[in-house]
Amino acid sequence: MIGDADGRQEIMEQLLRTQMQARYGPERLGHFGLALATYAHFTSPIRRYADLLVHRALVKAYGLGEGGLPPGDEERFEQIGEQISMLERRAMEAERETVDRYVAAFLSDQVGQLVECRITGVQPFGFFATVEALGGDGLLLAKDLGQEYFRYDEAARQLVGDETGDAYRMGQRLTLRLAEANPVSGSLRFELPEGSYGRASAAPRRDRVRSTGRRGRPPNIRHKGKR
Repeated sequence: MIGDADGRQEIMEQLLRTQMQARYGPERLGHFGLALATYAHFTSPIRRYADLLVHRALVKAYGLGEGGLPPGDEERFEQIGEQISMLERRAMEAERETVDRYVAAFLSDQVGQLVECRITGVQPFGFFATVEALGGDGLLLAKDLGQEYFRYDEAARQLVGDETGDAYRMGQRLTLRLAEANPVSGSLRFELPEGSYGRASAAPRRDRVRSTGRRGRPPNIRHKGKR
């Protein structure tokens, strides 16, 4: 069992991100998660077009009446599978962007307030954090951590201060100040609370690492969930 709540959440997220995205197709590939050699996407009531295809195929195969699979559609299953796989990914992206915009709109009148966050991604240019119990990802740039220079430790996925060894790492919970909330782009920007520049939950001295990695510049994109 994993005793640390922060570690449990991080491991669960990383496991999901390392798995391949589901894809629809006519091949009999089974289902890895369910350990089934044969598997068809089938839910009732119907939720997705993949379900509808399976329902129509069964109606046609067993002569259950009207509404069966139209003639020739079975020859187009691979093409249809690719299309609905693409559309599902597009719908998921739209859902994430919508949530980001709603969260940013909700927080737009709370700029300057302190919020409880959890670090969900660390890069050389800073770290991403999610507002606890609400969602919405925001960025805190490394340059806003104060005068101390923070090096990126890629193996440990953390930023480590040169002078103090203080670390900002994946899964860490901390209080941040909301510096910007843009409802149009759905982006959030964080700062450290006043008087806490350069201070975080310090890593033990033996874990302080100096990386040869160079600090980069943040890309001109918003964070979309994978880090």
